[in-house]
Amino acid sequence: MKFTENRPIARAALALVVAGTLVIGGGNALIDQKKDVQAAFSAPSESISAELKEMADNAVVMNSIVANAEGADSEKTDAVSAAIDALNRAETIPDRYDAAQALNAAVEDLYSYGSNLKLSETDAGDFRYKYKNFSSALLRISHDSYNEQAAAFNEEKRGFPAGLISALRGIGDAALYE
Repeated sequence: MKFTENRPIARAALALVVAGTLVIGGGNALIDQKKDVQAAFSAPSESISAELKEMADNAVVMNSIVANAEGADSEKTDAVSAAIDALNRAETIPDRYDAAQALNAAVEDLYSYGSNLKLSETDAGDFRYKYKNFSSALLRISHDSYNEQAAAFNEEKRGFPAGLISALRGIGDAALYE
């Protein structure tokens, strides 16, 4: 029997081609899905990343108003500055979540403190307005669908054959913002 007419070898070759196609094509599809989920987090507008930038920008203005107030204590403004810096340095999604929580705590403390300072009418209005914007960004984050998208991807990735393909290709879970 000729090599080209050997059915067991042909079946084995076909099985290898099918398996290879599944691993390569399926893996690429999973990688693309994960990139889409990550893009939803970091889009330039209407994303958690954009809202975090909005929070930091509003915190900077609030901090400046308090820092320039007569008799202001620098302890509160230093804490906000440190939290803003930590948020700007955070690279991973979980680190950004932790930094945002620290910034929120520092801004809440600053707002309580700043509300009791003697501010000009303009500064007091700007201070309240920036706090409202800061709080609105937090609210928008709480309603963002990123975590749902990431959880759906992670669930799909654990199924069959995606779980096997993910293991072979080294595709990790999409990080949740929590």
